[in-house]
Amino acid sequence: MHSDLRNESKVEPISIWPRMTVNDLVTEMGKSGAFMAGMLSKAVDTYEQMIRDNAYVFLSLSGALIPAGMSRVLIELVNRKLVDCIVTTGANMVHDVMMAYGGTFFKGSPLLRDDRLLEKRIDRIYDVLVSEDEFVSKFDEPLLELYDEISIARKGEVLSISELINEIAQRIPDKPESLLKTCYRKGVKIFVPTIHDSVFGLQAAIFNRKNPGRLTVDVFKDLQDIWTIRENAAKSGAIILGGGVPKNFVFQSFYFGDKMLDYVVQITLDRPETGGLSGAPPDEAVSWGKIRPDARMVVVVGEVTMVLPIIASALIERLEK
Repeated sequence: MHSDLRNESKVEPISIWPRMTVNDLVTEMGKSGAFMAGMLSKAVDTYEQMIRDNAYVFLSLSGALIPAGMSRVLIELVNRKLVDCIVTTGANMVHDVMMAYGGTFFKGSPLLRDDRLLEKRIDRIYDVLVSEDEFVSKFDEPLLELYDEISIARKGEVLSISELINEIAQRIPDKPESLLKTCYRKGVKIFVPTIHDSVFGLQAAIFNRKNPGRLTVDVFKDLQDIWTIRENAAKSGAIILGGGVPKNFVFQSFYFGDKMLDYVVQITLDRPETGGLSGAPPDEAVSWGKIRPDARMVVVVGEVTMVLPIIASALIERLEK
């Protein structure tokens, strides 16, 4: 053996066996430690360390995770207190509210003719389909009623986005598959920094055109709340699913002051060479003073709907032991 390798761990072949658990498999991946199998194992290790260190855990969601069937995985994390705060795109909460009112998503194919789907009033999200008519009856119409109720209850008060989301969460049906309702019951705060870049925003524009001044949202108010969270957390970590605005909303809250993130796990398929945030590795945020130089950082290059259930299952298994 070369003298430079004496203190390095050996790559051990991954073993598999009948009835092995998810954590068994992840542990075997860690023994190999190579490529994304090794990174997946490190991601579970890092998430576990966040929980055992009592770190405040931010979870950021981008991409169409709710239509892709991730709601129960996310709800399990919330119910088990493995998430303290969620930052998400507006679209994920749109789809969540739609499901709370009985909306359904269907399996399709990316090879379907979109011009024919248009004729049939069917919307496509890669290989997931949803009826436009159902979207209207199970989201658009109920949301306009909610906006009316909220504007009356809050008497024209200027709301933050998270306050508006909380008002919506109070009023939607109590369905066990609703992430929004679960977070409301468990006291997990939800930030939706670009709520206007979704059908929430489109319906708000329609409502305000008919009811000027009754529904007003201050998009800057939530910055005060997330800064307060940062200031009060002794340790903090972030689970970043994808990237985009939700990732930046978490990271930018650590830009000012002397508090930095102690742990980061990111799952992404984006690349760093474009300079976009979604593909930027956590190390880059160290230069901005958002993440501690000695923080535990892991990037799993993979698709969230494949990777997240494995990480969540292995973590829960470890913690239950």
